[in-house]
Amino acid sequence: MENGIVYLVSMEGQKTGFYADQRESRHFISTLSKDQRVLDLCCYSGGFALSAAKGGATNVTGIDSSGSALDLANENILLNKLDAERISFLKEDATAFMKGAISRNELWDLVILDPPKLAPRKKVLQSASGMYRSLNALAMQVVKPGGLLMTCSCSGAMTQSGLFLKTIQGAASMAGRKVTVLRQAGAACDHPIDPSYPEGQYLSNYLLRVM
Repeated sequence: MENGIVYLVSMEGQKTGFYADQRESRHFISTLSKDQRVLDLCCYSGGFALSAAKGGATNVTGIDSSGSALDLANENILLNKLDAERISFLKEDATAFMKGAISRNELWDLVILDPPKLAPRKKVLQSASGMYRSLNALAMQVVKPGGLLMTCSCSGAMTQSGLFLKTIQGAASMAGRKVTVLRQAGAACDHPIDPSYPEGQYLSNYLLRVM
């Protein structure tokens, strides 16, 4: 149980099957979601999506390419007795889904983009930056003007490089949108940083107003 929400987890998944490092940010999303239309991209077992639904979102859509992750997500709807007409999960590639939504001019009030680690090593940081930029540019285009985007990177190489915010700005230029940073966060407080081991700082989380 986390923030009043029950989650079924798979012990065979990464992070013992659940990404506890985003706990505080999931709770924060619940406080923003009342009466909002929410899109959770790379949703895994539905952490952000379920938090949004519990927070009173009118409609929540979760997108992930993993069928086993979505099996957990759908079980979690039942475990929490949530209205299946208000929250649903779709098995689809996030990029393909966003391109389709853009072609339909479909927009959301609040979008969460929390992709898997795209830069596992410094060697691939440049190519990963391009992937993060492209994903964020698409995500910005499915946020209604004045809406919110929570965008994340769990790549230590990206976070430690200090390039993630610059990459986000590049994405905004690609998308023809203007963004303002409203909140900056990292891993929850049970993931402390040892000053002698700065590599332990790996998670970046920005909440953006998208115009």
